[in-house]
Amino acid sequence: MSMWQLANAMVLLTVVAIVALAGWLFVEHARKRKQRIEDRVLAMKRVAAEKAAAEKAAAEKTAVAEMALAQAAAARLAAKRATMEKMGLEKAARDKAAVEQAIAEWAAAEHAEADRLHRRRSVEGRREAEEVEARMRAVEEAIAEWLETEREGGRLAVGAATGELTRKAYTRTEAIQQQVRLTAEKVEKEVQELEFIKNRIQAGVDFLPIEVGLTIAQWKEGNVYRHRTFDDLKLKFRFQAYSIEDGYELLYRYQEWLAQQRQKLWVFIRLLGGKADQTESIQAAIEQLERAEREKYLEMNVDVIFALNDIRAILEKLIDMETILKEFEVVCRKRADQVIAPSWEAKGSL
Repeated sequence: MSMWQLANAMVLLTVVAIVALAGWLFVEHARKRKQRIEDRVLAMKRVAAEKAAAEKAAAEKTAVAEMALAQAAAARLAAKRATMEKMGLEKAARDKAAVEQAIAEWAAAEHAEADRLHRRRSVEGRREAEEVEARMRAVEEAIAEWLETEREGGRLAVGAATGELTRKAYTRTEAIQQQVRLTAEKVEKEVQELEFIKNRIQAGVDFLPIEVGLTIAQWKEGNVYRHRTFDDLKLKFRFQAYSIEDGYELLYRYQEWLAQQRQKLWVFIRLLGGKADQTESIQAAIEQLERAEREKYLEMNVDVIFALNDIRAILEKLIDMETILKEFEVVCRKRADQVIAPSWEAKGSL
């Protein structure tokens, strides 16, 4: 091999070595650059992760703080609500106690007034019964006196006295008729008064729910009682319902009075010559006595027939009065329901 060839080979080897070294350097540079890029990416990811963790920790800390504030606010609100509910319950209890106290005082006053009225009417009823009985005994004594005088002497010997006693004997039926007519007038008056009282209480009982509905509707619109609560309105109408006349005392009083009037009719029938057999009805006793009187024909006493007709009319009015009393009892029950458990109170919620 010549020197030239050796030099060319050396140059070629050198070039190859330089190219190989350059390639290696390029690959190594690329590898290191890639490594630096990867390290930088990892560093950025680590920074981002740390930042995200810090932000998450901060957010969790903020959430915990907000939750604590919310819990504290909820606790304060619950405490405030509990306090308000307690105050509301205490106010409701005070209002209820005041209503019950007022109603109790009102009931006591009405009960006392009813007792006083009952005692007065009982005294008047006994006095009237005693007066009627006294008049009936006077009539019977006059008849007995006339019979005794008739047995002891003749008409000529006691002319003037006989005329007077005959007048007394005739007065017996007249006296009974007078008492029957007085009783009829009194029964008629009591029927009218009972009908009036029943209608007056019925009007109050029927009108109150209507007034409640209209007042509540106007109250919701702000037209009336603007500064009143719904409980105030219910209390107002509760007092108004209690101010309606009770009626129960009159109901019991009239039942007793009806029994007295029926007993009085039996007294009239007995005085007119009938049988006071109270196992049968008064109507049957009237018909029996009327039939017995008509069978006397020419000796029939027309005044007895007239008195029996008046007694029959009184009996019909007493029967009508019993019907009114049944209606009156229904009215009293409705009025009591409005005081104890008013129907408008349950329907009055807003």
